Amino acid sequence: MKDDFERIVYEYSDNLFRLCMHYTKNTADAEDTVQQTFLKLLERSEPFENPEHEKAWLIRVCINLCKDHLKSSWSKKVVSENFLPPPSHREEIPDGTAPAILDCVRRLPDNQRTAVYLFYYMDMPVSRIAQAMNAKQNTVLSWLRRARKTLAKTIKEEF
Repeated sequence: MKDDFERIVYEYSDNLFRLCMHYTKNTADAEDTVQQTFLKLLERSEPFENPEHEKAWLIRVCINLCKDHLKSSWSKKVVSENFLPPPSHREEIPDGTAPAILDCVRRLPDNQRTAVYLFYYMDMPVSRIAQAMNAKQNTVLSWLRRARKTLAKTIKEEF
């Protein structure tokens, strides 16, 4: 179990941290949430069916913990020094005119942002995203479609 746990931490910690940063926008809170995710993993007794199930379970737990953190009275009342507001300057795509795609993705609603992140940045299939987000596949496809439409409009307006 120890070797398996170390492999999972090594394999998923960066992706889970990035996912948490999308939710919490705070380094310390993201690190705490990732640690809580791995603590939940240690508490889990039954084995995973396959690596995809393992990944989906970790993402689902991580998302739930991020949402719990954001709902807590502590996070509503405390403003951290590490709070990461949207960048004041925009990174540019090579042509020099469009904003960075990631900055636009960060402005999407939570469900769309998470779906885009999992689909494009973590290369998860829609079926696993649906499982990880506790939603139907068609719902995830709708979120992705709406996100693409919003991103296209945002990029077009900022040219």
